[in-house]
Parts: sequence; structure tokens; C-alpha cells
Amino acid sequence: MNNIQPKDFGKDHWSLLAYVETRCVDYEGFLDKKHLRIKNQAVGNGNIFGIVEWEPKWGTRLSGFFRDGKDNDMNRQLPDHDDLDCLEDLEHAGYIKNIGTGFTPIYEMTKTGNAIASLLRQHKQDGKHYATFSIQ
Repeated sequence: MNNIQPKDFGKDHWSLLAYVETRCVDYEGFLDKKHLRIKNQAVGNGNIFGIVEWEPKWGTRLSGFFRDGKDNDMNRQLPDHDDLDCLEDLEHAGYIKNIGTGFTPIYEMTKTGNAIASLLRQHKQDGKHYATFSIQ
């Protein structure tokens, strides 16, 4: 799948970046797969939805998906794009780096990622939402 560009990142990408930063600070970069939206989760492993089949409604929501007081723009959702895909997008953008393995991914923040995460934290401190964050 083609990588999503930062200009199109929405709530799912930005909240995941904040999560990765927290895991880097408090858990040496280890992510808890139970906290992620994973479409091909192994039976018995479970994720935030428990042990269930992936549903397209859980797909990644891009910038512009949430419209103020209106119906969501379903054209801005990727039904088969999960948090593993978002992690690849974040890495491709240069915000994080996987220093682990495919079986045990461990992440670290890059210098650019730390700068973006700082802006994201300020955005949230100002009472705004992940869905409205933009680096443009």
C-alpha cells in the first residue's frame, strides 16, 4: 500500500504518534498490541476490539473525515488501513523508527518526530482534538 503523506494524517495517525511517544518515554519503545487496531490479529492475541474479525468501519480516518457538525466524509476513510499501516506511514514520514523486529517491534522517536509530537501536545493542551491537528 502507498504510504499516506503527513498532510493527510488525521485522528488515527496523530493519536498513534502520541501513543508511540508515550511508549518510548515509559516503556522503552515497546508497543502493546492490545492497544492497536490490527486487522490480521492472531487468534488468541486480541486487540482493542477483542478477538473479532476486522471491520472496515475501524479503518484509518484521514484529515477531513470529521466534518464540524456534519456527517463524516466516508471518502476520507481507508477501510483496510490499520495501525500497523499507520506506523509505516509515521516511519516513512521520518517521525519514528522501528528498532526492533517484525515479531517484536520497538520504536524510537526521531528528532523530527519529537518536534511534531511537541506541537501535537500543545495542540491538545489548547483543548483541540487530534482530528484537527495539521502541520501545514
